[in-house]
Amino acid sequence: MRDAEEHAVQDLPVGARSGDYRKVLAAGSIGTLIEVYDLLIYGYLATILAQQFFPSADPTAGLLATFAILAMGSVVRPIGAVIFGHVGDRFGRRPALASSLLLMTAATVGFGLLPSYAMVGLLAPVLLVLCRLVQGLSASAELPGAMLLMLEHAPANRRGLTASINNLAVILATACAALVSLVLAGLLSPGQLAGWGWRVAFLIAAPIGLVGLYVRTRLLDSPAFVALGESARQGRVPLARALGTAKRGMLLLVVWFGAQNVGGYTLSVAMPAYLTREVGLSPADAYAANLVGVVTSVAFALLGGYLIDRLPLRGTAIAVMAGVAITAVPGFLIITSFRTLGAAVLGQVLCSIFLGPAYSLGAVLAMRLFPTGVRFTAFALPLSIAVALFGSTAPLVSTWLSATTHNPLAPGFYLLAVATAATVAAALGLRRRDATAETPR
Repeated sequence: MRDAEEHAVQDLPVGARSGDYRKVLAAGSIGTLIEVYDLLIYGYLATILAQQFFPSADPTAGLLATFAILAMGSVVRPIGAVIFGHVGDRFGRRPALASSLLLMTAATVGFGLLPSYAMVGLLAPVLLVLCRLVQGLSASAELPGAMLLMLEHAPANRRGLTASINNLAVILATACAALVSLVLAGLLSPGQLAGWGWRVAFLIAAPIGLVGLYVRTRLLDSPAFVALGESARQGRVPLARALGTAKRGMLLLVVWFGAQNVGGYTLSVAMPAYLTREVGLSPADAYAANLVGVVTSVAFALLGGYLIDRLPLRGTAIAVMAGVAITAVPGFLIITSFRTLGAAVLGQVLCSIFLGPAYSLGAVLAMRLFPTGVRFTAFALPLSIAVALFGSTAPLVSTWLSATTHNPLAPGFYLLAVATAATVAAALGLRRRDATAETPR
């Protein structure tokens, strides 16, 4: 285990030609765009989905049920991580990403075609769960696979920046989700939006997914994977090799990605509903504030990516996650104290200063800690476990905490707790020799 982890850094490739690099950036980002777009649209339309699939006299109960299904979709992500991780480590990053994008697009379009509770009764939420399960399987491969394809093509001194560039897809997805929500809310009456307008938001994913599939099937695989050779990809299955040689790094990433995803889901998926329910903002103001917050997060991610390539990775990781913990409660305090659009923006910006770089750091840590032959599995499985346990449940936990404690700061305290745990894990789990900023060979 120790030898594999210590030599993981040495097995990184030099990088691909600039033309291939740019194509890979585009191909990797388009899947991230669809995944984030669907996630945000689900959160933005959560109150409408609750009415369509969970008729109830208690709006909070319907909202909790809607967020619970969001969490259920992530239960299968670890299974998907094992399946797609095997494909990605044994047969290549490209086939894993092409198949995951096809499944994700089908599931997202499926949301838009589902019958409501009024049409088919209890079958409606059952079908909603099935779509979420398919989406969870595909999402398990999307972010880790896209990040690895991009980072394994990247020049050695630009991996931090490359990881942060993928977050530009988050901006575009957030802008698309917010714009679609605002346009539908502006052009349609509340009855039309609840009746059929919400379906349009999901069906938009179809053409984007087809374009992404076309681009991905025409990519070359990563230089690192090709350099392995056929013989190096045989033997024990990637999961067994990963658990045998990279267990320490995988455990560290479960905690890291757990904190990262609690922050991401809380500040993106759950935030619009939080701002309308707890703060009293209009849906339009809530979407606008959330858009500014996510854009700010990606801007800080780009700055963080630039610094990651120039600073010791271990110290940077500890400082960034400590920053996430420190800013969590003050950010929510600003939002709930002033209850204005400006305060909602300012609070989210404060929370985003360190959360943005945390996204880039997670991918770079995976590159540093794991050798190429198990890297897809060793990256995807901890991320999927973290999303299942912490990320996808964050909107549900935050809504429940706020409702039961009657404390609107509860989501901030939850983020503080998990970010503190991740800070300690980084301090104890990262070694200077496997998380330094020297240029890998």
